[in-house]
Amino acid sequence: MARIRSIKPEFFTSLTIADQPLSARLTFIGLWTYVDDNGVGLADPRLIRASVWPLEEAPDILQRTREDLQSLHAARLVTLYEASGKALVAVSNWSEHQKVSHPRKPRYPRPEEVPNGPSTPSDQDSCEPPEGSGKAPEGLQSPPETLRPEQGAGSREQGAGKRGESEPPASDDDPPRTDVERVCRHLADVLEKSGSKRPTISAKWRNDTRLMLDRDGVTVDQAIAAIDWAHADNFWQAHILSPAKLRDKYDTLRRQAMRSQRQAGPNTASRDMTDEEITDANRFA
Repeated sequence: MARIRSIKPEFFTSLTIADQPLSARLTFIGLWTYVDDNGVGLADPRLIRASVWPLEEAPDILQRTREDLQSLHAARLVTLYEASGKALVAVSNWSEHQKVSHPRKPRYPRPEEVPNGPSTPSDQDSCEPPEGSGKAPEGLQSPPETLRPEQGAGSREQGAGKRGESEPPASDDDPPRTDVERVCRHLADVLEKSGSKRPTISAKWRNDTRLMLDRDGVTVDQAIAAIDWAHADNFWQAHILSPAKLRDKYDTLRRQAMRSQRQAGPNTASRDMTDEEITDANRFA
């Protein structure tokens, strides 16, 4: 439920605010009515877009909302973090700028209240749900996610926490590799089809994809199947926006997909699947 908030004249003369794009400034103001009386809310771009930009019909509004959150986070106007398995956004210096009369009980902790400090999402855009909480698309049998860390040598099952420790960035290929381009183009196509502005396939996209294929041992078909699985899921479709995120969350997606298959049972899962979905599921597994 939206809340009435106050805005100070100093907002319009703040140099920090002036450095933000106009869209981010409006999103920032809108966040004040979105967060609870403790200045905290769920960091789901879809929910924020629905609350702050309900009548905006631009096809790239969801992507723009994500970018606004990133810009505000980088400027330290908000903090994106994880607590209790949830991705959260907190407006900085909340109590200094908003005097809430009869505040409701906080639903989520502020960053400074998180034991051992808040965990910041690696992509500073979104967080994954707790293990097993993501619900796989209905009927997906043996399934298979965008967004920075990189994994060192070793089994993918060892987790994503070791990425970036000892792995140097790969150099650009000239001409670009066909397998790398195929994965990058597929992800860009899926994002564009979902209504987002088509992303640029950058050197970083290619490097992250190459590392996933060469160092992690993920095949092209598995990577594409993982992208399709993630973007058929209500949670993951908002988070798998780049090869870096796909690589970082690949094992989590795979485990959740296989867990969903076991819970549904092979006969129930396969009965409602299309031939294409079954093929993608088999490639991913």
